[in-house]
Amino acid sequence: PEQLMPLVAGTIDQLASFEQTLTIPGISDAQSSVDLTLGVSLGNVFLTPEGDRSLSEQFNTWKDVVIPGLEFHEQLWSGSLRGAAGPGRDIFAFFRGTIWNKGGKSYSRGLRIRMYEQLKGQADVIFGEPVKECDKECYMRSMARSVFCLCPRGWSPWTLRAYQAMMTGCIPVLIADEIELPYEDSIDWSKMTVKIAEKDANRTLEILRGIAPEVLDAKRSSIDEHWRKVAWQTPSSPGDAFHSVMAELGRKRRAFNASSLASWT
Repeated sequence: PEQLMPLVAGTIDQLASFEQTLTIPGISDAQSSVDLTLGVSLGNVFLTPEGDRSLSEQFNTWKDVVIPGLEFHEQLWSGSLRGAAGPGRDIFAFFRGTIWNKGGKSYSRGLRIRMYEQLKGQADVIFGEPVKECDKECYMRSMARSVFCLCPRGWSPWTLRAYQAMMTGCIPVLIADEIELPYEDSIDWSKMTVKIAEKDANRTLEILRGIAPEVLDAKRSSIDEHWRKVAWQTPSSPGDAFHSVMAELGRKRRAFNASSLASWT
């Protein structure tokens, strides 16, 4: 995160002169946090990876900005694992993460437990908790070998897995009803992800196996076009997450200027 500070300092002039404060909370799920201040003329605008439409008091989709979570492993943000599996991907669907939480079925609304029960025993599916035999390197390469990367909600809809999946060329499968993703005004996420309603989680394999090969190819092509927009690269370069977020801030500023409710100076 500290690497973002000089990048921000060098880019603020592009966003015009602001008067109050823009707070950027943590850009990663319990991995890292960043507090940056910029100026705006309408209270606080929050940049957050937690795009949760159910939190109307904490998150205002008109005012606030959803940003990609921070993935700090260079093998992912550099895109070096893309294509690592060769022409074929031998894992149909992949998930490793918390399934049984002390919160019981309140955690993930019970989705992960239900999905585990449904998917266990499938020869071409990995759905399990982290194991010592599969470290971070193994986790990343498993994604690179997978056609679909499953992203069921946890305590909240947001997950870093969707961005990690894109960085490895794996198609994210979003199972989180209230999720809001970055850049929704400029990117059609339906072209590079699969979204399954939480009530239909038990049909995940049926839905995924029913997707035509040409549709999968189109989704991969869209991921190829956009994956760098979710990667916080070092050093930053045009088209990556930092520049894409700055462009989104500029778009928000123009929208505020055109609004009768508020304006930025």
